[in-house]
Amino acid sequence: ALRNCGEVAIEEFAPFDVPPVDMSDVVRNSRGAVAGKSASDALRAFATLHQLVNVKALREQTLKSLNTYVLSSMFSSTLIGRDGRVIAKRPAFRSGDSQVDEKTILAKMVQDHQIFINMIVQGSIIPALQVIHLEHRFNEQDFVQLANGSPVVPHDRAHLFGKALYAGFDGDFAVALHILTAQLENLVRFHLKRARVITTNLDQDGIENEKGLSTLMELPEANRVLGDSLAFEIRALFCDAFGPNLRNSVAHGLLDDYESASIYSIYAWWFVLGW
Repeated sequence: ALRNCGEVAIEEFAPFDVPPVDMSDVVRNSRGAVAGKSASDALRAFATLHQLVNVKALREQTLKSLNTYVLSSMFSSTLIGRDGRVIAKRPAFRSGDSQVDEKTILAKMVQDHQIFINMIVQGSIIPALQVIHLEHRFNEQDFVQLANGSPVVPHDRAHLFGKALYAGFDGDFAVALHILTAQLENLVRFHLKRARVITTNLDQDGIENEKGLSTLMELPEANRVLGDSLAFEIRALFCDAFGPNLRNSVAHGLLDDYESASIYSIYAWWFVLGW
């Protein structure tokens, strides 16, 4: 019954228009940042088109929004997935419980971050990538060598990372996403273990199981090991139901052909390339 209600609710949603945003200057600057450079310099400039999100600034912006639009923040909200399922709920702000309010703030931060992703992908990543495609040629081995030289990527995963990064560069973001999501989880686990963080749990039979990405990112040590900005980006992009929740969607086969090559897949590929 709940699923049927959700499906009916999806059908009742009406599209609405938003004012167009002039991004011509952003597009021009992004293309100029990579044009006329050597292959290595162009790729380096492309991978660093934008810095990671400033978590402190995003939080301040979110709080300002919640305090400005008081009426909307007074009520809880329910997030319905494309298939009609209720996938998340956001509590009302100023509930009187600081922990509840924190959940609301974080959920709103993740939602606001999606606006940033859309602007970055459409205004910077895609235009700059088009220029690189016109001026340079890369092959899979180039990206394998890039991954192999990275101080972040585990040495026994360089081929997998390189293969995924090349797939994205070649326009196959669906393949890139499905490889990178699993390898990102391993990468986070790898660096937590290096910092002597316990990444497993024991069940009642004494069997030791590795924790999934969402659980790993809930560990208090995650921010210390990865840094606030990187940790937030991973949670917002891969782990949070108020965001794309890519890890869950990939793991459970929830992405269709369109979604697996969406703006969020493109951003996830570029995000990992920048490491």
